[in-house]
Amino acid sequence: MNEGNWKKILLSAVCAAALGLGIKFNAVQAQTSADSVAILKSDLLAIAKEAKITDKTKVGVYVRVLDNGRVVFSQGGNTPLVPCSNMKILTTAAALSRLGPNYRLKTELRGALPNSNGQLEGNLYLRGGGDPTTSPPYDQPCTAPYSEFIKQLKAAGVREITGDLVADDSIFDRNYLPQGWLEHYRLDSFSAPVAGLSLNGNMIEAVVSPLGCSLEPACSTMSIAPKYDDTCDTAVQRPKGSNVVKVVGCAPGSEIRRQICVEDPPLFCIGVFKKLLDKEGISVRGKVRLIEAAGEAGQVGKLHLYGVHFSLPVSEIIKEINHESDNLFAEHLFRYIGFLAGGQGSAENGMQACLDFLNENNIGSKNLKMVDGCGLSGLDRISPSQLAGVLDAMDRSCYRSWYVESLPHSGRGTLRGRLGGVEVRAKTGTLDHDSSLSGYVQTAAGQRLVFSVIVNDAPIWTAVDAQNRIVQTLGAWNEKI
Repeated sequence: MNEGNWKKILLSAVCAAALGLGIKFNAVQAQTSADSVAILKSDLLAIAKEAKITDKTKVGVYVRVLDNGRVVFSQGGNTPLVPCSNMKILTTAAALSRLGPNYRLKTELRGALPNSNGQLEGNLYLRGGGDPTTSPPYDQPCTAPYSEFIKQLKAAGVREITGDLVADDSIFDRNYLPQGWLEHYRLDSFSAPVAGLSLNGNMIEAVVSPLGCSLEPACSTMSIAPKYDDTCDTAVQRPKGSNVVKVVGCAPGSEIRRQICVEDPPLFCIGVFKKLLDKEGISVRGKVRLIEAAGEAGQVGKLHLYGVHFSLPVSEIIKEINHESDNLFAEHLFRYIGFLAGGQGSAENGMQACLDFLNENNIGSKNLKMVDGCGLSGLDRISPSQLAGVLDAMDRSCYRSWYVESLPHSGRGTLRGRLGGVEVRAKTGTLDHDSSLSGYVQTAAGQRLVFSVIVNDAPIWTAVDAQNRIVQTLGAWNEKI
């Protein structure tokens, strides 16, 4: 055999040996990786089990790698649970995807042009478009948009409205408080009623002092009624179903201010507008009322447009929702995309808009239940794997940067005081006995994971501790998964 053949045989042998070693090395590496992930799963399982402190407690955990789609861990990951404010993850994703980051909601003033005597013959309509941002700090004072409208009326020569002053809230239904919102939340700002026409976060401030009582902003459709005695401290109340704010207890020795939710947001808005018209010398012959029929609402858009006020862009609205967990903002976007999906802003149509988003992104919708878009209702249901699917879809979306940046970073927003030192962006959620945390975390090895942790029927401190430990464990993981 010549020298050339010997070299070929030798080279073949060397290659075969190297290939064998490579296969063996890869097999060992794969086994090492599998063993490593098994350790991670064991650690996560131990934390999840510790969080289940009673037989009633339900714990759902789901973790997936973003770049390769590998499910790292799922314990109760497909179980529908009460998501608390993590429902905002789906609401904001569906809204951003449907509207885009630059979209703005609007409020309009419409009516007939005045005659030569300065009379606007017919009704004047304050038309809501679902904007929740007509409130400080976005409008200072909250009545600034209405003052601009009145400037437009005066510039057009309007001195009198011969018909009614009408609040057009027809874009949304009038189920101001979603199902499952608890009675003891009723007067608090985080459970403000939801309407197509809103102002000041649908809150009014009672000002009580030794000199008297008043409401801010001034409103013709609401009143304040002090009834003092010597039995207790001064308290500000608004009975359910009433537009009268009551002050009871001892007369105050100094000024007291308390903000409470209004009963009927559109009626509140039109009452505030009426007071501003009075102040500017524009009279209204007719009534101050809500729009009554679909036929009337359908004609408003044909009237002269005196003014329009635009909301913040959707990108800023979803940042407020996810950073500060603003329920009113979330409900308005939820119902607005419901209006686009079904012709009126309702919880049913809002859920349909969110189902459309899930279907478009091939995310299962089994057992999803949305009676609101913010998660304040204990009747809502969604699984950790569905929330993770939403986050995954938005990470691949053309709107990725706006969405990811809407979620608070560790130590900021609703994550203030939590998860310092971990590269995480996540949405928190809390009800009386339920807690959730879902978002994105980067491991020490540089991999980005999507996760969702929901704990129902457990003390909040227990749930938060489990969530923190799971995210810290994932963040500290220093091997590729």
